[in-house]
Amino acid sequence: MPRLPLLCEGEMSHDQREQFARFPSNLTRALLLTDRRLARAIPEVANAVRASSLESPLREAAILRVAYLCGSAYERMQHYEQALKCGWSDDDIAALEAGRVEGFSPQIRAAIDFVGECVTHANVSDMTFQRVKELLAASAIVTLIFLVGHYMAVARFVTILDIPLDEKPDRWLQEH
Repeated sequence: MPRLPLLCEGEMSHDQREQFARFPSNLTRALLLTDRRLARAIPEVANAVRASSLESPLREAAILRVAYLCGSAYERMQHYEQALKCGWSDDDIAALEAGRVEGFSPQIRAAIDFVGECVTHANVSDMTFQRVKELLAASAIVTLIFLVGHYMAVARFVTILDIPLDEKPDRWLQEH
């Protein structure tokens, strides 16, 4: 049971219904409780991260690591199938979520360690930053920082408001 009543489709304005149609989810129903610009901010950042040059296996592994560290069942549910589509197995996903990176590529290992430090500290160590800098392009590092901040914000939003899981995850066939 959410801590605040979520907006029902019949209560939505035309613009709100359009946004809900792009991502018909409980997250969207909660986002629509705020100002239109704020309600659009979360989907726009997600769209930008997906459109970035960050490779999808790395992106989905990082999102699931953030979800794990933040205790966000909602984000995990929304991104688990995407991670499978990127080629990760159930065992791979469990290892990545828990930060067990042995056996993964150097880029994935460095990124998952980087994400872990981003979530648990206000900064990353010089050693972690240097390692990720040697393996990822500057644009990927900056995108990874935005990804972590974005998905931490979503995790806080859905967790604090106790947003219920959707019946099924989004298929991610269009921008939100």
